[in-house]
Amino acid sequence: MTRDQKINFIVVPITLLIVGIVTLVLFLVGKNEVWWKYYLIGGMLGLMCHGLMVKQNARTIRMTKLDPTGTVFHPKKSAMLWYALRFALVVTVLVVLGFLAPKDPREKFVISMLSALGGYLTLKVIFLIILLCFREKVVKE
Repeated sequence: MTRDQKINFIVVPITLLIVGIVTLVLFLVGKNEVWWKYYLIGGMLGLMCHGLMVKQNARTIRMTKLDPTGTVFHPKKSAMLWYALRFALVVTVLVVLGFLAPKDPREKFVISMLSALGGYLTLKVIFLIILLCFREKVVKE
């Protein structure tokens, strides 16, 4: 198992555990509020985008082994297309959540959207922390 595979296998369960705990706390603290749903949706969106990133990475590695000269497969173009797909997915889900969020008091709308964004960013923060924990040591010669 490579270093990247270890990192990806560790990120998902830790993120699921933290998103589950935070969602449960938000549910128990605000029984009449729906902020926990937005946090949960944001967390699952982050996991989905991470899965797409892992899929893109595996595809890029496989295709560059098949076409090392880059005559048919262009890794930079492929990376931009996959990034555009993930960006469109995040924007679409956040816009739909914006339409579904309660708009009566402006504060509820803002808190709902921030909780969705917080759920999405939970995976990013965990991923960066695990990357820092698994960084390779630089040996000076």
